[in-house]
Amino acid sequence: MYSKGLSVLLKGIDRQIWDQELSEFVPEKLYDVHTHIYDWRSDSQEVSNRTLPPVGIWSDWPISNWEMLEEADKCLFPGRVVHRICLGNPLQDCSLDDANRFVASEIANDSQSVALMLVRPTLSQNILVRQIERYKFCGLKPYRTYSVSGDAVECRITDFLPEKQIEIANHYELMITLHLSKRQAIADPDNLDDLERLTKTYPNVKWILAHCARSYYDGPLLKAADRLKTIPNLWYDISSVCDSDAMDVLLSIAGPTRVMYGSDDLPVGITRGKYITFGYAWAELNETNHQFNLSHCHSEMTFVRYESLRALRRACRRHGYGKKEQERLFYDNAKELIDSTRKKPFDKYNIPDV
Repeated sequence: MYSKGLSVLLKGIDRQIWDQELSEFVPEKLYDVHTHIYDWRSDSQEVSNRTLPPVGIWSDWPISNWEMLEEADKCLFPGRVVHRICLGNPLQDCSLDDANRFVASEIANDSQSVALMLVRPTLSQNILVRQIERYKFCGLKPYRTYSVSGDAVECRITDFLPEKQIEIANHYELMITLHLSKRQAIADPDNLDDLERLTKTYPNVKWILAHCARSYYDGPLLKAADRLKTIPNLWYDISSVCDSDAMDVLLSIAGPTRVMYGSDDLPVGITRGKYITFGYAWAELNETNHQFNLSHCHSEMTFVRYESLRALRRACRRHGYGKKEQERLFYDNAKELIDSTRKKPFDKYNIPDV
């Protein structure tokens, strides 16, 4: 089914970190709010090279389904019950209909898990409404590489998530998981201006700013802190972030009620390495992209997911958080957010005549 069997992933270093650092920190039940379900082999008529995933880790993971996510959590989170907020893979050049149908079919395995709809800015309102109604999506998942500006690095939010789509999300009171653009991430004035305006104009939307508002180190969050504290309807997931200072600042801004656990699997969280920071930058460090001389120490790397959790644990310790706050971060916040999208029956959005 896939090229690397998950059951053979664990090493001695992983068991030691889990037993000594994480087993008492991770609650018995949790929500993973940033998981990807996709099939790169999707038989789409829109894509000519549909059988070939990109190079890198995606070539080893052409598919991520419910069974694989369950197996990964069984290995890395022994004895835990995991529910999920599931997203398509925004890097997959595929038919949106294929991708969204697959996500919706896979989450049928768990009544407490939900799916977000992968969207591109060119998607019509008719199709958007039809798929929300058909699959009962609880939110949208746009991505910066779809920007109509052609610039995935410095585009604005509405370049890859037009307001005609946000308006529909507002009508259905949905979530939007947002991977911010801009080199300054959340510290960029355009992003803050856009979030202030969009949250005011569309007050029913629940925004999840992925990867600690794309702050892999504390700098962007520190710069944006005062303004972020005044913007309503913002939540944050910690997926992929491995910097305890970033999480420390995030918890100072949002407290334990607006931050949620996420793994970014598959496959990011189960890769070995860590997202490191230097200067004003961050990058993935893994087993194959460095030339360090590590003869002086134990040189094995553990999972990105574990490194992220170690950072969160350190930040929680600094804030004096105990079991109650930890349960909010891992479960309660996500459960309340999901419940808020299900609190009323779908009232079909009437698309205005143009």
